Amino acid sequence: MRYTHWLTVFALLIGLGSAHAQQKQYGWISEDSDTFRMAPGAYNGIAVYNPHGWEGLRIRLDITARDPIMIGVVPLDDWNKAVEHRELLDQLHYACLTEGVTHLNFSCDFYSSMTSRVVVVRDLRHMEHHMDRPIVAGVGAPMARMAFEGYVANELNVTPFHWGCTEYCDLPDPPRFGWVDLRREKFEITSSLKSYGPFTPEKDNDTLRIYVKTPFPMTVAVVSSSMVDELYENRDRATDILSRSSCKQYGVQKTSFDCTLQKDAGPQQVILLPEGNINKKKKAEIEISTEKCVANCVQ
Repeated sequence: MRYTHWLTVFALLIGLGSAHAQQKQYGWISEDSDTFRMAPGAYNGIAVYNPHGWEGLRIRLDITARDPIMIGVVPLDDWNKAVEHRELLDQLHYACLTEGVTHLNFSCDFYSSMTSRVVVVRDLRHMEHHMDRPIVAGVGAPMARMAFEGYVANELNVTPFHWGCTEYCDLPDPPRFGWVDLRREKFEITSSLKSYGPFTPEKDNDTLRIYVKTPFPMTVAVVSSSMVDELYENRDRATDILSRSSCKQYGVQKTSFDCTLQKDAGPQQVILLPEGNINKKKKAEIEISTEKCVANCVQ
């Protein structure tokens, strides 16, 4: 009897542990299929993917065709220009280019950006003799579908997928983190010190990511606000003052690096200090970002 009691308790604890360990499960979810009928040598823009804030683009398609095709991804602006000016079709630069296939699980991923992209398919058969330029259909073209009859048509079946929740979808989502811009500037270089901030860390080990591109060598450093005041007042002592910075780089012309901040250090600033004479009018770029919770944040 006692043995049965403890067996029941043990099974209950296992069940509670399993329930506690459950998390949302994610995977690729199929959407409705679409069919395209393509002429020999034709191009077709079959799907557009627009940016969504800080998230990257993740493209997944199942594709089957009767005759061999080429498939790739190009910026939407480039595709729209090629639709208007067919001579530009041969100049398109494709990402994830695949050629000579009739069945493909196509995938192509992009980092976060502001660029919309279109999936382009080309029928690889030779154009008919009476045609002086390829037919273009789909996204941005005058006709969204081109219906070619008989044996000439290459029937293309496309099933898109999106990333989504597949199990335990009623549970809360875990926090998601991404890089958030704090400052982005393109400026004319002078011999003066430039500073950005202050940036106050919310917790220990917060990170600043700094990207700099400049034609003239510069010192780039993260320093306290009081050190910035010292630098403005004592430019000739810059080397001694900057020796107290734990995150700096000298002779920078193009670089990206991270600096870790501690909460008790207080507000910090990013400084740029030209290392030589500025004898031409040139511009430099700086981008400062930090990693923060961007979705499902817990206060």
